Amino acid sequence: MIIILGLLLLTVASAGAAWLALSNMESSKKPAVIKTVYFYLVSLIALFMVAFSTADLINLGLKTWVFPKANQQYYGMSCAIPTIKYAPGQTTTSSDELYLKQCEEDRLNQKEMAMIQNQRDAIRDISMIVVGIPLFLYHWITLRKDKESERA
Repeated sequence: MIIILGLLLLTVASAGAAWLALSNMESSKKPAVIKTVYFYLVSLIALFMVAFSTADLINLGLKTWVFPKANQQYYGMSCAIPTIKYAPGQTTTSSDELYLKQCEEDRLNQKEMAMIQNQRDAIRDISMIVVGIPLFLYHWITLRKDKESERA
C-alpha cells in the first residue's frame, strides 16, 4: 500500500514538473517532452514491479526452504483436551476424541491454506516479473535510442 502511494506521489510530482517545463517551452518541443516523461515514468514503474516482485519471491523462497519456521503462525489454536479429572481407570469420552479430531483437521487446513496463499503469491510475483521486464526493456531501450539520435 505504501509502495502504491509512493508511486502515485512520484507520478503526480513528475506530471507537475513536466507541466512546469512545458508551460515555459515552445509548442514544437512539447510532444517530445511529454513522450520522454511518459517513457521515464513507465520505465521506473516497471523497474519497481520487477524489483519488488523479485524481492517477494526471494522472501517466499527463504521462508519455504531455508527458514521454514518463519512461515508458521505465531499464535495457533490450542487443541488440548479441557482439563477434566477422570476417575481412575476412566478414559476420555467420545466428545473429547471428536474435539481432538476436529483440532487436527483445523491444523491441517491451516497448513493447506498457507500453502495455497504462498502459491498465489508466487504466481503474482512471477507474472509481475514476466510483464515488468519486457515493459522496462522496451521503454528504456526506446529512450536510449532517442537520446542517441538526438546526439547524432
